[in-house]
Amino acid sequence: MDANQFSCAAAWGAVVDVALREQVDIVAISGDVVDRQNRYFEAVGPFERGLRHLADAGIEVVAVTGNHDFDVLPLLARGAAAEHIRLIGVGGAWERYTIERSGAAALHIDGWSFPSMHVLTNPMLSYPSSPDDGVPVLGLLHADLDQSTSQYAPVALSDFRQPQVDVWLLGHIHHPRMIANAGQPLVLYPGSPLAMDPGETGAHGPWLLELSPGQPVSYRQVFTSRVRYETLSIALDRIDERGDLRDQISSAIQQRLGEIARDGGELACVSFRVILTGRTPLHRELPNHLKELVADFQPQARSVTGFVDRVFYETRPAFDINDLIRRNDPPGELARILVALEAEAVPAACRGLLDDTLTRLNEVRRQRTYGAIAGDEPSDHDIARQHLLREGYRLLDTLVAQREQASP
Repeated sequence: MDANQFSCAAAWGAVVDVALREQVDIVAISGDVVDRQNRYFEAVGPFERGLRHLADAGIEVVAVTGNHDFDVLPLLARGAAAEHIRLIGVGGAWERYTIERSGAAALHIDGWSFPSMHVLTNPMLSYPSSPDDGVPVLGLLHADLDQSTSQYAPVALSDFRQPQVDVWLLGHIHHPRMIANAGQPLVLYPGSPLAMDPGETGAHGPWLLELSPGQPVSYRQVFTSRVRYETLSIALDRIDERGDLRDQISSAIQQRLGEIARDGGELACVSFRVILTGRTPLHRELPNHLKELVADFQPQARSVTGFVDRVFYETRPAFDINDLIRRNDPPGELARILVALEAEAVPAACRGLLDDTLTRLNEVRRQRTYGAIAGDEPSDHDIARQHLLREGYRLLDTLVAQREQASP
């Protein structure tokens, strides 16, 4: 499988292809089209080629900058691509750009661009009110929605109830999000056209919007991402044979892969993160039984290949824990701790254990051996609790098995 088909350059090429095929009027970009941390010269060629193809077809490109490309995108827009892209709202000041057809205004685009990497204020507070001239209005903005303490232009959903705006196109989050409330402007995070990591589940690709005077905005997403990430939960209740275990898991993955492939667009592969749940006598042995699931399992559906990236073991032993919590022995003590950790509100007696576990997890993360994950988000109390539950139930299963073996 050619890795180049999963690159950001290929994703931009797919967006251009959709625009040409659908004969759109404009391509609107809501920021972070280039990552300032990446190699600048690597981005120039593919981006400029796409702009030229669009320009040759008479398709205008209008963009604002985001926190990742506030300094890079203006450089691209001033270079060889300058005549093929219109960057608006530069410097953090609202700007209106009007698309004309046959000498008349056809669409107003109101845009605001990031002036620096961090913006602590709400850009909507300075949005100018304009008289309604009957021309559709598209708002173009890179911002963090309903995150009041964000460093990336925090805005609130209530800010977008501007009567003269038909649709707000937002950038910042990579996962698509549509907010369509009756009587209010459409608010759309189109997301990244390429799924970038396992946290960005579901379909990805550009959106087609149609704006007409006096008419509701019509919209649809085109699935162009060649890779898709999925989280799949599989219950293993009453599974007690290794063969049944493999059948249950492989059937669930193949079924979901087939559902995705039917509407997959240009999809080539699906990466699954599998969460195993339920009570099973195989609880303690699952990691050994399923080593080959990650290494070798590659189901096919149409032209789409499935992979298993990781398996999360959230199963529980098949025994009744309520029978154990009444015992005054090590398994009983451990069972009581696990029941407490599973409570919605963890009792005060267990909070010290959670704090200590969290401290130790983050200490491991900071060790030089694990430098490759140093940029990951630090663990939190929920992660610490899941870690304790997973390892605690594994230990409890071992203790119960040892006690059963010792019984005459």
